[in-house]
Order: sequence, then structure tokens, then C-alpha cells
Amino acid sequence: MSSHDYWTGRCHLSTTSHVARRWEAATDEAMVTVVVRAESEDDMRAQLQETLDGEGLSLIRLDSAQPLLQRFRREGMSQALLDLADETTSRTPVALGEMIPLLPEPGAPTAAPSLPAPPVRYDEIAWADLFTPTSAPLWAVIDGVNCREAMQRLTSAEVQSACLYATTDAATRAIAPWLVRLEPDSEIRHWLAGLPQDQHWGILLHSHATLKQLRSHLRKFTMLWTPANDQAPVYFRFYDPRVALDMAQALGHWKLAAFMAPLDALIVGLSPLVNVPDATNLSDPPHFAATPQEVQGRLLRLALNESMTERDRDMLSPGRSFAIDQPEFTRFGALQKTRAQRKLASELTETYAMTPLEEVLAAVEVGDRLGAVYELVSKKQVKTLAKCCLELGDSFPQNYPEARAILEHPRMAGWRKRDLLEAWLPRGRVRHALLAPHRNQESDMQNDNFRPIATKERS
Repeated sequence: MSSHDYWTGRCHLSTTSHVARRWEAATDEAMVTVVVRAESEDDMRAQLQETLDGEGLSLIRLDSAQPLLQRFRREGMSQALLDLADETTSRTPVALGEMIPLLPEPGAPTAAPSLPAPPVRYDEIAWADLFTPTSAPLWAVIDGVNCREAMQRLTSAEVQSACLYATTDAATRAIAPWLVRLEPDSEIRHWLAGLPQDQHWGILLHSHATLKQLRSHLRKFTMLWTPANDQAPVYFRFYDPRVALDMAQALGHWKLAAFMAPLDALIVGLSPLVNVPDATNLSDPPHFAATPQEVQGRLLRLALNESMTERDRDMLSPGRSFAIDQPEFTRFGALQKTRAQRKLASELTETYAMTPLEEVLAAVEVGDRLGAVYELVSKKQVKTLAKCCLELGDSFPQNYPEARAILEHPRMAGWRKRDLLEAWLPRGRVRHALLAPHRNQESDMQNDNFRPIATKERS
């Protein structure tokens, strides 16, 4: 049978029978990729429906139905789909992939979900303390994007290492995450310890698992299904220390336990732009404007609390792709936004070196809110709004008619508003300076108005 007789699609399934449920999470709905031997899309749907009926499953929706060959031409070859095609026969023309459970969304989507207390204990640790007689072997996952020499270093060193991607393409492997075992006195260990931690080169792991076991486990998390798009997963860069710390705060307890199942601990290098959880209780947490030298060598160790039961650890072993629900997606977004604001505030401190750091960060937060109101949402646009707040005050749109006219223009694009604000800002500074004595005089008059009353009350 030729390739055009194979059809593929993505199904949204449901069941009310616990027996028919082929996934472990306590939910009645799931997503699954299918491959079907069929002569047409209608034939595919008919055979799929017949198979699902026999399994006690209901088809809610079939998305992206297309011939397998057409899918390969558009998106490239997929070994997972080829494996499913190999499972089909004339008697069993339908092959179902791994079923990813869909957890129910919260009843009030407009309300921000509360952040659960992380089931993690945090301890600051140094490189010298990572190798002890009682500690598990130390591994690293090196990010090929943030550390471009990783593949070259590892292929020329005598170490246990493996790429977390299955591809054989050299260009893709060069930017892929790499798993490597570290020995106390190895060249790779000293090289990683010397890399700037604000480069966010990767993470460290304590684990008794073998290279093969650890690679197989971590590969399950390199792709992530999100509520933003149920048609295709996205790359999940858990090996970036910023994302790793966000993950510890955003994931539900049992999902974090599933990720940590073969790990004794996860270690990240601190940097000015990581979201350090409040639960760490660090005596001197790194500030967003800290220098790289101030954080170099400071590591944060994450381990599951003893209260995390084995049931939670083994509740789900994710398949080829990992999935998060809407509350987790919202928490990831909030943490990412916080990091973006701190990064922008750090950049502004170069221009506003005499302004207290808290005021700079507050101006960025106000600029972010104003940007949402006036549709200026890019980094450059929010930066311009933050500059206006720092120099003219948070209420500058109300106090400066020219700025308000630019911001409230109904047909002007955001980039154009930003350009006009940048051009207007020097005039705004002049007006702000001219009005300063008047503002001071008004303030003095208000104070004078209250002094006689206060004196009379005291008498």
C-alpha cells in the first residue's frame, strides 16, 4: 500500500467509563494523534469512529485530517507517525498514538489562579559541595542555543554524553540540549563552572539513573502542549535555568514530581534575571540589577520535599509530549512577564543611574499597564512609556495634552506612536522643568493651608 493511502489527524476524545480511559489522569477528555489506512477523509472518519466505538471512546473533534504524505511534505518526516503507520494492518487500519489527558479549565477564567505552595525545598550550594561521598552522580544538561560550543566540546572529550534530540542533522544538533555526566576533576566540569551564569548555559542534575534512562526521561519534556495551541506542541526549554525555576513555581505538584522522578535534585546557577521563589529564603537574593560577578558561583539546589509521596511521583509518566493546563499556562506567563520587566528595568538603570532601582522597576510596571491601554506592547514601546513615567510622572498622559493626543490617536499604529513620543519627550522635559516651580508653590500652599488648623487644634 502506498503512502497516500495513509491518513493522519489529531483527535479530541472523551469517555465516561473508567475502564475505557487509556490515560492515568482523572479527566474524561484527551488528545491523540492517529494514523489510518483509508481511501479518503470520509473513509478515515468512518474507520476511526468504528474503532473508537469499540474502545468505548467518543470522538469530539478531528483536526488537521490530511494524507500522511502531504503532512510530511509540509512539516517534514516524523518518526512517531511512521511508527504508527507501521502498526496498521488491513485488519486493524487505525493506530492510536499516546493519549494526552486534558484537564478541565477553571470555572472563572478571568480570575488569576492562585500559586500553590511549591513542593520543593531550596538550598544555596557551591560547586565544591556538589561532589560528596553520599551524593548521587552529577549530570549537566547544556543548552546548545546559549552555549554554542557545547557539541564541539563534548564530541572531543572523553565523557558520557548524549543529545536530547533524535535528529542527525548537524546544524540542529549544534543548538540542541546535551546531557553529560560530570566528574569532579574533569575538563568539562571546570569549563562549565567558569562559564558566566548570566549566559544561562544549562542546569545540573543529581541522579543515580544511567545515561540511557536519564536521556529517555528528559526527552519526554523537550516538547510541551499548551492551551494556546492544541494543534502542535512547542519546544520546552526546561534546561534554561530561568525556565527551570519558573517550572518549579508554575507546575502542579504531581507534574513537577513526574519531572523529578529519577532526580535527587536539580541545580541552577543564579543570575540577575531568574525568578527566585520566595520559599528559598535566601539571605541575599540576587537583584535584577546585580552584576554577573556578584552572582558567579552561586547555585540553587531544588529537591522535592519529603512530604511528596511516591504516589505523586508516579502518578503520571508523560509520553512523547508533556502538557500543561490553563492555570499552569497562566502562571508561566506571569513569571515570564516578571522577568521581561526586570530585564527592561535593568537596561534603563544605565540611563537613570541616579534613580532608585525600585522606582525604575515601578516605572516599567506602569509603562506595561499603559501599553496595554494604548496598544503599545513591544519592548521598545514599553521602554519609551517607562522613560516618560520616570521623567514626567506616572500620570503624564493626563498632564501633557500632546502626549495624550499621540497615545489616544484612533488610527495610529503602535510603532508610530512610539516614534512620536520619543520625538516629543525632549519638549516634555522642558515643560516639566518649567512647571516644576509652580508645582512646588502649589505644594507649599497646601502645606500652609493645613498649618493653622493643626496649630489651633494643639492650642
